[in-house]
Formats: sequence, C-alpha cells, structure tokens
Amino acid sequence: SGEATNISLTSNVTGTSFNWTVSAPFISGATNGSGTSITQTLTSSSTSNATATYSIIPTANSCPGAAVVATVTVKPKPDAVANPASPTICSGLSPNISLTSGVSGTTFSWTVSQTGVTGASPGTGSLINQSLTASGTTAGTATYTITPTAASCIGNTINVVVTVNPLPVVTATPSSQTFCSGGTTSIALSSNVSGTTYSWSVVQSGVTGATSGSGATIAQALTNSGATSGTVTYTITPVAGGCSGLPIDVVVTVKPIPSAMASPSPTTICSGTATNISLSSAVSGTTFTWTATPSSGNVSGHAAGSGTSIAQTLTNSSTNVENILYQVTPSAASCIGTPIDVTEIGRAHV
Repeated sequence: SGEATNISLTSNVTGTSFNWTVSAPFISGATNGSGTSITQTLTSSSTSNATATYSIIPTANSCPGAAVVATVTVKPKPDAVANPASPTICSGLSPNISLTSGVSGTTFSWTVSQTGVTGASPGTGSLINQSLTASGTTAGTATYTITPTAASCIGNTINVVVTVNPLPVVTATPSSQTFCSGGTTSIALSSNVSGTTYSWSVVQSGVTGATSGSGATIAQALTNSGATSGTVTYTITPVAGGCSGLPIDVVVTVKPIPSAMASPSPTTICSGTATNISLSSAVSGTTFTWTATPSSGNVSGHAAGSGTSIAQTLTNSSTNVENILYQVTPSAASCIGTPIDVTEIGRAHV
C-alpha cells in the first residue's frame, strides 16, 4: 500500500491506443484512464490484501480489440500499537511492552536509544521484556523505535519512551544509638534521590515507647524499665517516584537507670562504733557515691565517699541523739539513678 503501479501496455498493431476502467474496492488512487502505461499510486484501507482490477481495451484504426484484464494486489501497510504506550518503571524492572498490529502476521523489530539507563538493546518480537536499570540518581529514559513489517511491507515506525526511576538509598545518621532510659532518639534520614520519603517499622525488646511512623527524622522517647539493656530495631524503607529502595536497620540500645538499695536503712548505732550499710542495685555493675551531712557539729567521723558499703566510725560528743544523712547516688554505664537518703542515728555517748 502506498506504492505505484508500473503496467506497460503494448500491442502487435502499430499505433494502438489503450483505455481502461478499474474496479478497486478498499483502494484509493485507482482511476479510469488512457495511455501506454498505468502508473497510479494505490493505497489500501483494508487490513488484508485488496485488489484493483483494470479492464484494458486496445484500439487501432478505430477498431477495438478484445479487452484484457490486469489485476494488481495491494498489500496493507502494517501499523504498530504498543501497550503500554509510555511506561514508567522502577530501576531493575522490565517495561513488558506488548506489540500488536491490525494486520495479521505482522512482525516487529526495534532499535533503542538510552539516556541514564542500561539494559536496553535492539531486538525483534512481539514483547519488549528487558530489565532496565537507572544508572544515576535521577530518572533515565530508553526510547524504543519500533518498525512493523508484514508480507515484506514496512509500516510506519512508532516511538515508545520508557522512563526508569532510580531506587533510593537511605542513609541514617547516626547509624546506631545508645543512651539511657528516658532518652530520645535523634536519627536523621537522607537519600541520594531527591524527594525521597521514609517509613519505618519497629521491633522492641525490653523497651517501650517505639512506634512505627514516617518522616525524615526518628525522634521517640524510649524507656527501659528492666535491669539489663534493651533494644529497638527500626527498619526504614525509602520511597521515591513510587519506587521502594532497600530497607536498612538502625538499632538503638537503651540502658537501664540503676536504683540504689541500702541495708539496713535507717539504722541506729552507739557513738564510737562503725556503720555497716550495704549498697546494692538490680542493675549489674552499678557503682555508688555518697555525701554525708551531720545533724550538728557534735558528730564526727563521717565523710563523702564511694563504694558498695558505707563503713565509718561515728562519734557523738554530745548528750543528745544525733544523726548523719547519707545521700547515695547509683550509676551504671554512665546512667545516673535517683539518689536515696540513708539516715544513720548516733546515740549519745554515756
């Protein structure tokens, strides 16, 4: 379809002229005429072969000869239809472009031009199924130029532009955190791909306060009510342009706040004898410091200190009952607990 006939008319009688009529359903460009050649550009509107039938009458010296018939078969020019016509995919996936035509038996071939994309290559077939990868941090394109062919007739090419969005990579700063119970996470999320959004899920062990969420910062107050360190694992997934990147894990360690226990408390001793106060905590490795405040200047032998027991010989020089207030502060792995008060009562020396 779309090409010209080239029918030459001759006779055994010198001076013969020729006239013709034509019947050409589904064909445009075929007309009645005269001359020694039929040169007409014929275009078919059918999706199958169409026929132009020329009935040619020769005339010489006013004598018409017998009509002859010339038949021209016009093959359709195939079209190409791509579905989807302009796909957008995530890096690492295939566009899966199906190629069809209104003309039966059409085959397809394609060339390709790619910008910021790898994986596209020329080929043939009725499906373009190639894994395409964005090579940068912005969307790339692969342009397929597709040519349909049917019965040696080449149709008009079409272009299919495939947009390939990159997969975002998420970075967490810091990549892990450790702090004392009651502290707040401060994890900033960023990506190599502009416009990336973030969501996260959580798994917590021995910790409360962590929740799933979204945003560019994870800021959550976490509490450890146990005696050993607990953890929260945030699994963070980046998304850009509808494409999900690989998730990463950020582990937050939450150390317990130690408490102090004193035994005995309070306690009473006689002047000139030693205290015997044992200090302990449910949190392993806890250390203790204390201050000592007397009720008056009549008491001596007390001092601030540190350790796991308070053993000090106290003297009361008055006839009154006096006391020492020890304030004990527990500390474990740089986490400072709430101080407790321990009162040591000193009886007067008799």
